Amino acid sequence: MLLNKREDGIISELSKLYKKYGYTRYKPGCFEEYSIYQENKDFLLGKNVITFSDLDGKLLAMRPDVTLSLVRHNEINGESTEKFFYNEKVYRQVTGGKKFKEISQTGVEVLGCIDSAVEAELTLLICKTLNALSDRYVVDISHMGFIEGLLSEVDGKKCELTQFVKTKNLHDFYELAESENYSEEIIQAFKSAINICGSPSKALCEMEKVILNDLMQNAVNQMKALCRMVEKYGFGDKINVNLSTFSNADYYNGLIYNGYIDGIPHCVLTGGRYDNLLKKFNKSGGAIGFALYLGEIERFLIKDEKKVDCLIVYDNSTQSEALDMSQKLIAKGKSVRISVDVPAGLACTEIIKLSDGGIK
Repeated sequence: MLLNKREDGIISELSKLYKKYGYTRYKPGCFEEYSIYQENKDFLLGKNVITFSDLDGKLLAMRPDVTLSLVRHNEINGESTEKFFYNEKVYRQVTGGKKFKEISQTGVEVLGCIDSAVEAELTLLICKTLNALSDRYVVDISHMGFIEGLLSEVDGKKCELTQFVKTKNLHDFYELAESENYSEEIIQAFKSAINICGSPSKALCEMEKVILNDLMQNAVNQMKALCRMVEKYGFGDKINVNLSTFSNADYYNGLIYNGYIDGIPHCVLTGGRYDNLLKKFNKSGGAIGFALYLGEIERFLIKDEKKVDCLIVYDNSTQSEALDMSQKLIAKGKSVRISVDVPAGLACTEIIKLSDGGIK
């Protein structure tokens, strides 16, 4: 079930968690040069950004993403590792709408030397991050190498095939396979990949049956090692292998994550390995991270937003008495609201009404 926590409380809790793991707070500016987003639109969840002209005429943009700023402004190499976390506002177009929205986003990024220990630690942090919101969550994982390896076995039509795997669309895949005269081996491999989804033990076994090349084998080996480590620390039942979970191959490679919480009808966390983004900035090394979109789930976080332990209702003659009483109750650790009436929608454990005659 969702924990009854306010957004600022969750951010504070997660900040303490990330600091315990040695991550440093990253604080970007509110806006960047528009060119950074224009050149990397496919990396963003939304293509449109808020722009304005600086005093010198340079086109700037309100930040729709933190990762691009972090990669741009930090020195990165493949020999050392830099670990960051952030709690920021981003500005994005509402999905399917014509308005922009300010969204709270917290996340973790690791840049530089990325090995299996880093990937396992990040996966554990994803589980612990979601657990800060609810104990009923699941993390879908996949591997771009497996999909890329599968796609490498056919000539052309990769965009269509990618979409078929992502949407688990077997009907249209069969039509394409017939028109392109795919071999039975290729057809069976894609059919299996489209249907693979489940616990690591079951899904990885199914993946092994359709390995066609080294890319696919390496992906399975990495996912096996990761799942063993995650299971060792008690989160194995929170992991689900789902090959329809993947992102733009121009930016992402390796592991991909999507996080879900029971009761929320959409993905609340995304992440993965994005070494290819570093290459676009002419930087060496690897990169992996995730982002939790608190702004997307804020209406699910608290069921009783307007709630106090005690409501004190006063009139003109009892203002001072109401204030004195509230201070004493607050000192005892209670939450108190003073009001001249009973506010609509306010939930409280106790109501104290003051008048000339005293407490009612």
